[in-house]
Parts: sequence; structure tokens; C-alpha cells
Amino acid sequence: MKILVLLASLLFCYTVNASNKPSLFKTDSYKQLIEEKKQPFLMVMWSLDCPPCIKELNSLGMLYKQYPDLNMVLVSTDSPERIDEINNLLNRFDLQNIDNWVFSTDSIQKLRYTIDPQWYGELPRSYFHDKQPTERSAVTGILDTQHIVSWLKKNTEVTPDRLTKY
Repeated sequence: MKILVLLASLLFCYTVNASNKPSLFKTDSYKQLIEEKKQPFLMVMWSLDCPPCIKELNSLGMLYKQYPDLNMVLVSTDSPERIDEINNLLNRFDLQNIDNWVFSTDSIQKLRYTIDPQWYGELPRSYFHDKQPTERSAVTGILDTQHIVSWLKKNTEVTPDRLTKY
């Protein structure tokens, strides 16, 4: 009986992790995101090898707990071979249920160019997409709380009055 419970638990864990795998970000993925999004969204580019990105993911996880309706897209610039590490980090910060992507094995430079021809790979990098998804502003470096709050007030129904400092 104990073995059956253990096997069922392992199968459940595998199923949960498999269903939350990041999608592969290919050369047409950014265009697809823009076409599908019907409301403002925040797109955050990050990497496992970027300490400021990890700090930012921690902050975003806390923000997302406060505002689960926040429309956020996370894109890891790591390779798909690191998917387990990516999933572990996303789970650690409770960001596994957000729209998550990982760069495909296509040319990294080409993928970056499809997002922003002015972006040369510095991380973290974020894009605030306004009410018109094609209207956006880019931020390089760790996101400032005040910037996020201002954007939320301007572009969403979320009321960030109760936003705590994280």
C-alpha cells in the first residue's frame, strides 16, 4: 500500500511539473504574444546565470502573490537543456503558473532581435506593454517598485495602494 501511495505521489509530481514547463521561445513567439495579449502585460527577460535576475524574480514572486491577476510573461534566455533548473527556480518563487518561456536553440541573437533590435543581451531586461500591446517601454536592470506601481495604476484594474515594499 505504501508503495502505491509513493508511486501515485511521484506520478502526480511529474504531471504537475510537466504541465508547467515553459514554452519554447522561437523567432515568431514574440509576435504571437503581442497578437494574443488583449490587456497590458509585463515581459521580463532573465537568466539562471544572472544574480540580479534571481533577486528580481524573488521580488516578482512576492508581487504576484499580492496581485495574482498581474499579466506577466517570464522569458528565460537560457537553453532548453536547463529546463529543470528553470522550473526549480520558478517553483521556489511561486512563479510556475505565470506564462513562462525559455529561449529555443535558435540563434540567440536572432531571438533577441525579434523582441527588440536595440537589445544586445543585457539582463535583467523588462518590457512594459501598455493598453495597446505594441506600445511598450523597456527597462534594463532590476525593476524599481515605483515603476511597477506607476505602470499598474496607469494600465490595469489592479489597485496597488496596498502594495508593500518587497
